[in-house]
Amino acid sequence: MSAWLYGTDHIQTAYGIQYDGTDVERLSPGTRGIVLLLLYLVIDTDDDRPLIIDQPEENLDPRSIFVELVERFRSAKQRRQIIIVTHNANLIVNTDADQVIVATCGPHRPGQLPEIRYQAGGLEDLAIRECVCNILEGGEEAFKERAKRLRVGF
Repeated sequence: MSAWLYGTDHIQTAYGIQYDGTDVERLSPGTRGIVLLLLYLVIDTDDDRPLIIDQPEENLDPRSIFVELVERFRSAKQRRQIIIVTHNANLIVNTDADQVIVATCGPHRPGQLPEIRYQAGGLEDLAIRECVCNILEGGEEAFKERAKRLRVGF
């Protein structure tokens, strides 16, 4: 009896992460990605190295992207460079991206890889805005609404 009382073999430590009262293991892949990304951004507040994030919008609805990620990216970019690889133009516009690189894949060429072209600039650049509007859900009208906040003419 005294061995059990003074021993530690019967004691177990358990931990878990919950988001809105749900264990992270039970969340959808998209929500799990948000939680882990938010956790990383909170833990590394002193880190000023560039952060590369590949498709944070994957498996997420547009509202979750806006509510959960946009403000956090805006805040994080005040202290470090954030590089986001995304197919979501709403994320680019709403986070007030400083630099946009649009990659365009050409047609398949027999026996060769397709040609990939890049176009870079800020949202102030008309050519970049047109590219973003072609991808943006809601198109040009959606960009015009956001342009008011960005103080960018269109």
